[in-house]
Amino acid sequence: MAKENSKLILSLISLAVFFFILMGIVITGSFQIDNLINQQISLLQNSLLDQIFIFLGNYLKSILIGIGLVAIFALYIGKRKKESLILAASIGLGFIFEQIIKFAIQRPRPEAHLVQELTYSFPSGNSIFSVILFSLLVYFYKDKIKNNALKIIFISINILLVLFVGFSRIYINVHWFTDVIGGYAAGFFIVVVILWIFELKSSGEHW
Repeated sequence: MAKENSKLILSLISLAVFFFILMGIVITGSFQIDNLINQQISLLQNSLLDQIFIFLGNYLKSILIGIGLVAIFALYIGKRKKESLILAASIGLGFIFEQIIKFAIQRPRPEAHLVQELTYSFPSGNSIFSVILFSLLVYFYKDKIKNNALKIIFISINILLVLFVGFSRIYINVHWFTDVIGGYAAGFFIVVVILWIFELKSSGEHW
C-alpha cells in the first residue's frame, strides 16, 4: 500500500508541475526564468561545444530511438515480455502526448537556435523520451545489479543522461527551460501511469 501511495503522490506532483507550466504558457506566453536560464547557458557556447551539441541536436532523437528499440528487443528475447511491452507502450504514449500538446499549445521556439526545428516548442519531446527510456531502464535493471557501488553508478549514469538531454536542448536554443521541465514531468507521469496499468492488469496473470 505504501508503495502504491508513493507512486500516486509522485504522479500527482509530476502532473501538477506539468499543468502549472502549461497554464503559465497559455495565460502569459512565457516565464521570466526561461530567458534567464537560456541566456546563462548561452554564455557557455564556444566553437567546440557548438559542434558537439549541434551534432547531438541533429541526431539525438535517432540515438534515443535506437537505444529504445534495442532495449525493447533485449527485454523481449530475454523473456521479459511484460517489461518490453511497458517500455514500448510508454514510448508510444509519450510520442502521442507530445504531438497533441505541441499542436494544441503551439508555443514558438527560442530564436537564433543552432539547429533547425520545424515543430513547436512545448513540451520537449526528447526530454519526455529520455525520462521514459532511462527511468524504465533503471526500474527494470537496478535490482539485477547486486554490487551496491555498480548499482549506484548505473542509476547515476541514467540520471545524468536525462539531465544531459535536457541541457543539450537548451544549449542549442531549440527549447526553453520550462519546455524541458514540462517534458520531464510529462515523461515521469507517463511512466508511473503505465507501470500502474500493467501491474494492475498483470495481477494474477502470467507473462
